This record gives sequence, C-alpha cells and structure tokens, in this order.
Amino acid sequence: MDHLIDAELLNRRVQVHLVGVGGNGAQMAACLARLDIAMKALGHPCGLHVRAFDGDRVSEANVGRQLYSKADVGRFKSVVTIHRLNQFYGLDWDAHPFRYEEYPRSGGHGPSGDIVVSCVDTRGARRAIHTRLFEAYSNCHYWLDLGNQETTANCVLGQPAHTHGRNPGNAPRLPCVTELFPELLDESIPDDNKPSCSVRMSLTAQGLFINDVVVRFAAQLLYELFSEGRIAQHGVLINLDSKRCGPIDVAPSAWRRFGYEAAGADGKARCHGEGQ
Repeated sequence: MDHLIDAELLNRRVQVHLVGVGGNGAQMAACLARLDIAMKALGHPCGLHVRAFDGDRVSEANVGRQLYSKADVGRFKSVVTIHRLNQFYGLDWDAHPFRYEEYPRSGGHGPSGDIVVSCVDTRGARRAIHTRLFEAYSNCHYWLDLGNQETTANCVLGQPAHTHGRNPGNAPRLPCVTELFPELLDESIPDDNKPSCSVRMSLTAQGLFINDVVVRFAAQLLYELFSEGRIAQHGVLINLDSKRCGPIDVAPSAWRRFGYEAAGADGKARCHGEGQ
C-alpha cells in the first residue's frame, strides 16, 4: 500500500516547524535546506519555509558531536543554525530561541506548520507536541519524529488524528510516533535527559554517528514524498550495533505489530485486540 501526499502541499510554500536543533535537529535543518532546493528543481512552485525552535544554547559538550564549533558556544542553537543556512543558501527562514510550546497559535488556533519535524530528547517534549498537534483545530498535515538512544533510533512520519478523510480514497491515516509507541505518553515513566558536561560523557550516552543515520532516513521520507508524491514506508527502525534497519510499511498489518489498529469508517483508531 502506498500513501499519497496531501495534494494541497504541492501548490504553495510548505511551512515546516523544526522542533529541537541539537544532534538530530541541526543536521535535519541542513537536509531541509537541500530538500528545498531539490523540490524547486523538480517543479514545486515555492519549496519550504522553516521555523526552528530551541531554547538551548551551544555548550562545550556539543562541539564535535553536534554541528557546532567552539565559536558557537553560548549562542542559541536555533539562531546559529538558521543564520548559517540563510547565509549559505540565501534563505529567509526563521529562528525562535524558545520552546515550541511557547509559540503562539495562529489566530488562537492550531500551529501554522504544515509539517512538524520533532528532534527532541524527552518524553515530556513529545507529549507536549502530541497534545498540540492532536487538538481538533490543529492544521498540521504531517508529524515527522526522530528519536534515538545510544545505538538505536527510529523515525516515523505520521498524520495527526484530525487529518482523517484527507487521504485519497479514504486511505488509512498514517499513525504518528505516539500511536505506534504509546509509552511515550506515559507520564509515570521518568525522563532521563541529564546534561553532559563534556564530549566524552556525551559519547557514552549516545554514539557519534547515530544522529547522522536517523536524519538521513527521515530526510529520505520527505524527499520521496515530495519527489514521487507517494511513499510505501513511513518510518524506519535502526540498530547500529547489529548494523540492521527495518522499514515501517504503510500497511495496517505492519501497524498491528506495534499494537495499533487503523481507523475504521468512523475515523477512530482502536488498540489492537479491542472488541469490534
């Protein structure tokens, strides 16, 4: 089964909200700039406009493992990254040095991002994004989430619940990361986001190249979506220890393995095993 792109995104400039500009986010920003160029070369009328959100500043521990230099220490990650890309590619993208939850809703309604790309490292941050994107008046078309631990990672491209019915032929909505991995919404599970005070300590918590790998898979999903207009997989599971990765197919049978049941005619998703 293939998922067809929401046709509305092929006729105007696509608004992207990049949440988190650290290990994954800084690299994802660079990939989005390259995607913008590719989309225009392939005939898209306007490409992308990106807003990057991150209230963190560059620390010594970020230098080398993330895309920051010693000259960046003390500056806001979002500002450094977006300024660099704007200068290099001649873009007009925006940096917001604060948390995404603090960004005001458009006209008091949902976020204006057509695509939200989350590169956050806590369950709390994902819960906040989930809450915002699953509000009835949210106008987000796609949520692309990237997450990783020391040597494992995953990326999932989903459609928030209000998008049900937008897909051609009433095809099933792509489940989001919080639906395939509902434990992310469990507030009883504590976050483990202790800051690292050195590059060496940072590397013991996260491998050097895990970010590179998951970002490339995530960017490939968006590239396929806009260049071909369809995708047959909407996520990837990665394990660098075993040197293996596996796709998440656009198929209800694949989603059932995560315990997720595709929405029925009423638009409501059911947990696998729930009575029909």
